[in-house]
Amino acid sequence: MSHFCNKFSNLNIKVKAGKLFLRSFSLEELAEKFGTPLYVVDAERIEERYIEVYKALSKYFAEFNVAYSYKANHSLSVVKLLTNLGAGATIVSSLGLELALVSGVSPSKIVFDGPSKSSEELTQAINTGVGIINAESFEELLLINSIAQNLNCVANVGVRVNLNIRANTHKKISTGLLSHKFGVSSNDLIRFLPKIKKLKNVSLIGLHSHIGSQILSLEPFAEQAKILAKLYSRVIKEFKVPLSTVDLGGGLGISYKVGDSNISYEDYASVVFSEIKSIVSKEGVNFPKIIVEPGRYIVADSSILLTKINYVKKLGNKKWLLVDAGMNDFIRVALYDAYHEILPTRKLNRKFLEKYNVGGPICESSDVFALNRKLPVMKSGELLAILDVGAYGLSMASNYNVRPIPRVIMVWKDKVKIVREKESLDDIIKKEKVPD
Repeated sequence: MSHFCNKFSNLNIKVKAGKLFLRSFSLEELAEKFGTPLYVVDAERIEERYIEVYKALSKYFAEFNVAYSYKANHSLSVVKLLTNLGAGATIVSSLGLELALVSGVSPSKIVFDGPSKSSEELTQAINTGVGIINAESFEELLLINSIAQNLNCVANVGVRVNLNIRANTHKKISTGLLSHKFGVSSNDLIRFLPKIKKLKNVSLIGLHSHIGSQILSLEPFAEQAKILAKLYSRVIKEFKVPLSTVDLGGGLGISYKVGDSNISYEDYASVVFSEIKSIVSKEGVNFPKIIVEPGRYIVADSSILLTKINYVKKLGNKKWLLVDAGMNDFIRVALYDAYHEILPTRKLNRKFLEKYNVGGPICESSDVFALNRKLPVMKSGELLAILDVGAYGLSMASNYNVRPIPRVIMVWKDKVKIVREKESLDDIIKKEKVPD
């Protein structure tokens, strides 16, 4: 590649006179004004992606809930924006539930997932009246029943079924095999059903499945929908359980490499609808309400991490760009060997002839954002943009090496606002106490 081609998945990222822009904003100027490392969030892009998901589902399904997955990005500004657009929430913790309520999500649109929910978390969820709690074991169902009995109510639950589907994604974000910790097998679901029917304070309303994350093929989703629809029909007909809901989870990926193709939500919705309709029509059961739990698909390409080059050095036969962002700010590369485009904020009209490794300030050999990446000749003080960091970026940031979680700004049309301040030492230690 002699120079860079402007083919971003987020079409609001543009190159003008060799400089990188997000909509009308020069990324260089944003970095100069707000400092680095800096997360830049494109609010309009999040809105565009949510509307894409909503329209795709509404074309095929009469009743559905887009329950945005908070684990992807739980920033208050992001979840509040999505709530205002009509999104529900998928949460996996007590504080996640509180955040959804603070953001204005109706309890009926909240989905509570997770393989190891505590009794305190379940009590809170049942008290709140969340739309559905997806249980992952018979023991969890017994606990939910006991808590609901003590609260003199009936809890709406689903059962997460492990369908043993290989999703062809990174092993650390694959969740649909029987070797993983998630859900119950199809055989165990059938075996448990007579006992579940006897639980007086549990109403089994749905079946749930989630097979993994960053999936770029429709085949696993088609298989998932087909098997889940067959189970849904069997439970209704054979066991006389009046199920009403199928939760397909999330997992649809994005293209992290510029120019790569990916799957649209329209394609996804069409495929899963076709599989579900074929089965339920044949079996003569009611068409289910659909829950989807997109996270990455909605927020990933909305955000950019800006970082300054502190040093350029040669070590052995490798050239290093040592930047001021670290794995504490953005851990996906260190954790998953993930690929993210890294571009200079200027010089995009020059030839990309140099190969650099890009590393951060953390005292870990894993604190590396890229190896052998082609860039123009770079100098200390210049800026790099790490693209598509909106999912599992800020939500996984930490204070490792006693570093602050960075400032976050959000752009909307011609406006820019700070939505999270850079942390101070007081922020980091304010919950600590030193004994006498």
